[in-house]
Amino acid sequence: MPLQAIGSDAGFRKYYRVKTPRRTLVAVDAPPATEDTRAFVDIATGWRAGGVRVPEVLAVDYEHGFMLQEDLGDTPVQVLLQDSTADQRYQELLDTLLVVQKQLPDNLPPYDEPLIRFELSLYPQWFLGALMGLDTEEPQITEQLTELFSSLVTTVLEQPRGTMHRDYHSRNLMLAPDGSIGVIDFQGALHGPLLYDVVSLLRDCYISWPEEKIDLWFSSFTARHPVLADYDREQLKIWFDLTGLQRHLKCLGIFSRLWLRDGKPGYLNDIPRTLGYVLSICQRYPQFREHAEWLHKGVEPFVNGRLKQVMEEAGA
Repeated sequence: MPLQAIGSDAGFRKYYRVKTPRRTLVAVDAPPATEDTRAFVDIATGWRAGGVRVPEVLAVDYEHGFMLQEDLGDTPVQVLLQDSTADQRYQELLDTLLVVQKQLPDNLPPYDEPLIRFELSLYPQWFLGALMGLDTEEPQITEQLTELFSSLVTTVLEQPRGTMHRDYHSRNLMLAPDGSIGVIDFQGALHGPLLYDVVSLLRDCYISWPEEKIDLWFSSFTARHPVLADYDREQLKIWFDLTGLQRHLKCLGIFSRLWLRDGKPGYLNDIPRTLGYVLSICQRYPQFREHAEWLHKGVEPFVNGRLKQVMEEAGA
């Protein structure tokens, strides 16, 4: 049967659509050296049994990293998010997240301090240093980053915890052929902060919304959440903002690394939006305003020019 390539993702997996006489399937090539197929299958099996619409795994070869799985279609929710339908769509996506968070996290690794700090380190290493060419060892920057990272680690670890998809956004949510919301790219799931996936969705690196809409969706979600509803609204908002800041710093590093190390320039287009989130939150909190000022003066004015240069070099 012929295989039709349907792209890859930010990792090293490759996907192919397979047409059979009865239906189409997706063949996955997930190199064992870099991808954990066993984790994907274990999570898929458990979550599917728990009511999450994840692709059914029909066959797997763990040794070589091959899978054959159900085809959830090729319509990411991102392409459906319009002003006129956003309220309804985000209600569906947050309802789906509630089902994800009901899954038992017992067998998931913890989102712990070493991992959080590693993710944060991608920001100075790959974005500030490798992409923007800045000296991150300068004492002023080192001091700012030390304070910033310590505060974010504390924020992430002090929150109520549960099942965390870890990359819950509009490109990893699919409109399945039956009209349900399909969830993909969940193999990195962890036991971590309940607000991580909420902010990943509402302050999505790939699409942005006015803050008043985000506040409305966030309030609606937390008000009906079985755990978060018991917490103070102001505390929840701080956790939401700072957890998003931690994620967006990580994403700036990952997007830069995807080009510089992996030769994938497509994510460079999402850097300005992601940096905008970082600046907005840093400006909002007094302890981070010095870093916001440094970014505003020494980084933001040069981002578009640098991105244009590297994209021209890539022929993108």
